[in-house]
Amino acid sequence: MAEEWFERSFREDYVLVYRHRDDSAADGEIANLLERLPVKDTGRVLDLCCGSGRHSRALARRGYEVVGVDLSPVLLQLAEEQNTYPQLSFARCDMRDIPFREEFDIVVNLFTSFGYFSTDEENANVIRNMAQALKTKGEVVIDFLNAAYVIDNLVPHSTKEVSGMLIKEERWIQDGFVKKRILISDESSNEPREYMEQVRLFSAEQMIAMLTEAGFEKIQVFGNYLFEEYVAHESPRMIFYAVKQ
Repeated sequence: MAEEWFERSFREDYVLVYRHRDDSAADGEIANLLERLPVKDTGRVLDLCCGSGRHSRALARRGYEVVGVDLSPVLLQLAEEQNTYPQLSFARCDMRDIPFREEFDIVVNLFTSFGYFSTDEENANVIRNMAQALKTKGEVVIDFLNAAYVIDNLVPHSTKEVSGMLIKEERWIQDGFVKKRILISDESSNEPREYMEQVRLFSAEQMIAMLTEAGFEKIQVFGNYLFEEYVAHESPRMIFYAVKQ
């Protein structure tokens, strides 16, 4: 079976491309989230698509018992290497098939770790899995891009240099997805390394419909990490908060 784009993309080079997303940024995001949302202040948290564990560590630092899961062995190894918390553990799994049943108080899915799959059914199934992992009255927080804002503000080309590597990024909209091609060149390689990313452009209404169908209620949507009101063409993010019935 062909390798999916996210299996190839989330490796060593991913850490370079997104190096500006660091622990202090994650800590600020979690601080705001806990301050402004009615999230329980203790309990077990599932960090679904935890990457290198930035948000997992910020939650563990605040006393939560956290399980971070991701598909990328490279990012999970980084997470393990930086883990100093006894109440934080990591595991490898695909978000389409997670083993948890009614054991978490909170599920978080942050930094656009949703909409990766080519069919809407697969993406909807991820939200059903979040519900399945939660206890009754458990809470979910999904931090997703705002499709309307992405379309209005798309930067087709950008270039940056990180650690002596040239990173070129191209972005375009196609078939309901925002797609990105990343080319990374350094002096040691003749050919640049190429990666693709794609995220399904779900509207707020589609996200709310999937949450409702999965058994969530009291759904709220915010437009940024200050948790200001969501405004369709102005908010950079769509951050959903909901409670399992």
